[in-house]
Amino acid sequence: MRRSVPEQFHSLPPFLELFQTGVPILMYHKIAPRPPQVRLKGLYVRREVFVRQMEELGKAGFEACAPAQAAANGEGAHSRRFVLTFDDGFRNVFHNALEPLAEKRFHATQFLVLDYIGKLNEWEQREGEVPEQLMDAVQVREWLRAGHRIGSHSLSHPRLTRLSLRDAQEEILASKKKLEDKFGVAVEDFCYPYGDWNEAVRDLVMEAGYRAACTTDFGVNTPATPPLALRRIMVRHPTRNFKTLQARLMGGGRPH
Repeated sequence: MRRSVPEQFHSLPPFLELFQTGVPILMYHKIAPRPPQVRLKGLYVRREVFVRQMEELGKAGFEACAPAQAAANGEGAHSRRFVLTFDDGFRNVFHNALEPLAEKRFHATQFLVLDYIGKLNEWEQREGEVPEQLMDAVQVREWLRAGHRIGSHSLSHPRLTRLSLRDAQEEILASKKKLEDKFGVAVEDFCYPYGDWNEAVRDLVMEAGYRAACTTDFGVNTPATPPLALRRIMVRHPTRNFKTLQARLMGGGRPH
């Protein structure tokens, strides 16, 4: 894709033309002030910035849809649909995003790491990141009651291409089944941890019965986009070291 816009989303105007060529999926992580000693500073979006972003999208006539609809035949290129996704299930999203989403009647998808529901972000802490609380089961149920969706972000947030196919299948399939059993909803969406995937991993996602899967590849989605390789646009606080952040977030995973 020829990039005439920034590589990360902060406000709507620079992206408006691009967003009218397909369905964008916005990728958020943490909605909160940035604490001291944070390494991945760009993954924090302040609540007031998030509120402004939702206001911009609402005023421009955008309507939120589910991930599987991002690559579906809809009302055409100018339908102004978009998808809101939050990776990992951070508790600050529950506290700071629910009210702004309700005000705009936007629905979002939270990708949960099954083994860490109600715990801390241990996969990030192993890389030197600060501790952050994750949503517990009560909060996930309230998220669902508010009309939002949940998807799987695996059992333990590994780099799936570095696992055996058997272990990768367990991360992909067991997380779906356990989330469905725990919360009583269909889990149709998957998000590749670190954006790390290849054809073999994608096939496991398909065999597990997911309808859509999100990558960290930049771009918007059209009916030609494979539903198990949906593109997203990172939402982040502007910092000078985006390339470092992007490399660490994606973990080097790419299809081959």
